[in-house]
Parts: sequence; structure tokens; C-alpha cells
Amino acid sequence: MSIGCPDLHQPMPTTAPDLFSNDYLSVTTSPRARNAFLKRVTHMPLVFGSGGSRLLTGNKDTHTDFEARITDFFGGPGCIASTAALFNSGYDANLAFWSTIPQKGDAVVFDEFVHASTRDGMAASPLKSLGALYAFKHNSVLSFRERVQQVLQAHPNIANGQGMLFVAVETLYSMEGDYAPLLQLLDAVDELIPKGCAHVMVDEAHTSSLFGPDGRGLLSALGLQGRVHTVLHTFSKGWGMSGAAILTSPLVRRYLVLYSRPLLYTTSLPHAHICGLNTVFDYLAGPDGNALRDRLRKMCNYFEQILETALRHVPPDLLSLLHREIPADYPSKVFSPIFPLISRSPKLLEEFLRPLGYAVTAIPYPTVPRGKEQIRVVLHAGNTEEELDEFVARLLQWVTMMEADEERRQEAPEDNAHPPERAKL
Repeated sequence: MSIGCPDLHQPMPTTAPDLFSNDYLSVTTSPRARNAFLKRVTHMPLVFGSGGSRLLTGNKDTHTDFEARITDFFGGPGCIASTAALFNSGYDANLAFWSTIPQKGDAVVFDEFVHASTRDGMAASPLKSLGALYAFKHNSVLSFRERVQQVLQAHPNIANGQGMLFVAVETLYSMEGDYAPLLQLLDAVDELIPKGCAHVMVDEAHTSSLFGPDGRGLLSALGLQGRVHTVLHTFSKGWGMSGAAILTSPLVRRYLVLYSRPLLYTTSLPHAHICGLNTVFDYLAGPDGNALRDRLRKMCNYFEQILETALRHVPPDLLSLLHREIPADYPSKVFSPIFPLISRSPKLLEEFLRPLGYAVTAIPYPTVPRGKEQIRVVLHAGNTEEELDEFVARLLQWVTMMEADEERRQEAPEDNAHPPERAKL
């Protein structure tokens, strides 16, 4: 039986330039990073598996040293989120935090487009059955304020200091390519929620390594480290690896270590993987990383210009670039490497691009809301203007084919447009 979803038996095509992976800074294809890793790993006394979970035999100096490194890197003076807990993935980290930290008497206000891992964590928390989870409209400060006021009325214990109001947002949303209005949201938190009764958790999955000094993230670039209680940094996007770290208070970290199931019941990262993470941090947290960040920004600016020009006369429902909001109070150098191309026929566009070697996947409902079915283009520091020109030309080729097909259908005889009903047996 044919099922309309991938079975993962076949690898993605790789013959065309990469315009779809999360490898923002082109780390995974960097000869310099590869050579540095191979040189480093040969001097490691342990290379393979860690031998167990962090609480049993899998907490080696490899792990604790790297945890100390990222604590120093992402933490520092003025940071509320001052200590790191290492996880095997961003999914595990979000699941751990949201299923473990909020307790009975607390409530959560979250952006309606937060990642599935955040939603899964909240669904596994005590708050789910208590009806204490409140979504606000995506990136709407007005909706956020209304939700906070609603929560404080429904849960007077929070304002009395007997509970905590958690806030869950992301810096850059992966399907929309837009940014949260962090400064306005944090101002609303300070204004509406009594001091000491709020806990803001920000997911930097898609901005870690891209912004801030040496890639410390968007919060660092905006100077907001002293206003956010917990931060998630994942290593699977710009850092070119996998794994994640939660930066939080020592008390929350200790609670996660003792009670979070995604940390307790899984083998810790292999030694070679930690070696790779150290290599990548050496590579990106310095001049090489700064050059890659600058190049990615230039590629994004170039692509946006040529794409908007190319699509100017294309029917929006056939192919259009989703508007990506960057708050006006953000620095001018903040950019989005994510370009959601909205189409009424994303699957047909995928079927056109795949034979050309592009590793494209149509993103349908319910992964995205109805009307936002898309293919998601993601740029990388390693892309070139020539590659982007070629891709836009292919998009226009597909548009021309689709318009020609539509014209032929409209010119077809009336009888073909309305075939007779099948005779009843």
C-alpha cells in the first residue's frame, strides 16, 4: 500500500548546491574544520562511547570539561543563566526542561509556533492536565499581554509568590523565518508580572553561532542576558554538529540532573562527538567564524534581492516569499537565513527540483498552518551568488511550466472539464 510520506530508505539527493540544510555556516563541508578534528581526535585517550548515562559511568572529564567551557562561553558577567547542562539534542533538552521544571501551581505562556519539543515537554508536565498552558498569537505582543493578564487572574497564587509564570519563546522561528519581538516581550514581563514570579526560557536553536560576540547568540547581541532565566543553545544548526546545552541557574540545573528523564535514561555523548564540538567551537568562536557570519549575511541579502525581483509578477498563491518580520528595534545586521517559499503546490515544486539534485522537501499542513504550505530554503556561508542565480532560474522555470499547464486546462473543451458521471451498476 502506498502511503504519502517518505520511508527514509533512500538518501536525499546531494548533486546540487545545499540550499535546504541547517548547516548555516557550512561547517559540515569545511576542510579546515575536518582537518582540525582529525588532528585533535588522534590525541584523545578515549574516542568511542561514553559507557553509560551521565549519572552512572558516562560522566567523564570529556563531558565536564566541555560543560565548563560552554558555561564560560555562553554565561559570564550579568547572565542569569549562568551554568550549563549538556544534552544529546535540542529535542531532549526542551523535553527535559518543560516536562520537569514547571510544577503544580505554575503556568506557562508560550508562542503558538514554538517547536514540537517544547510542546511535547509541556504535554508531559503536570500543567497539561491542570489546564495551565496558555498559547499566545505568534509574535503578538498584544496577545502576549492579554494572556499574561488572563493567567494572573486565573492563578492568583502566582502574583502572591506561590507559583511561577513560565514564558516560552524562540529567537528565530524555523518555519516562518521571523524573529520574536524579544525586547517588547521582556518589557511586558517586567511590567505585568511581579518581580520574582516570572521565568523566561528562550530557545536560541537557530541563532546560536550566528550572532553576538564569537557567535554567543542573539540574546548576547541584544544585551539581554540579564533578563532571561534559561536559554537553550543547540549545536545542530550553525555549529554543524548535534547536541545542546541548557544555560540556567545552578538550582534549575541541579533539578534537571536529578529528575529529567531525557538526561537520566540515555547514554551520554561519545568522546569523539565532544571532540568535534570542541573543534567547532575553536573554529567558529574567532576570526574564521566572524568571516563566515559576514559571508552568510551577504548571501542572504543578495538572495532576498534577486528572489523578490524574480517573483514580482508571479501569482502569490503559485509562489511567494513569506514575509519575515525582523523587529525594528533589532540591530541592522540581524538577518534571517530562512526563506519560506509559499506555494499552493509545494509537492509539485519538490518533484520538479528533486531530479535536479536539490535536497528539497515540501512542508505541508499540519507541520505548518493551512495556507503556509511551503518549501523552506536555507542559505549557508558556503553558497555562492552563481548558485543562488541558478536556483532562482529553476524556480522561474517551474513557474512557467505551471502557468502553461493552467492555461492549457483553461483552454480545454468544456466536455473535458466536466466528464460524465460513472454509470451506476
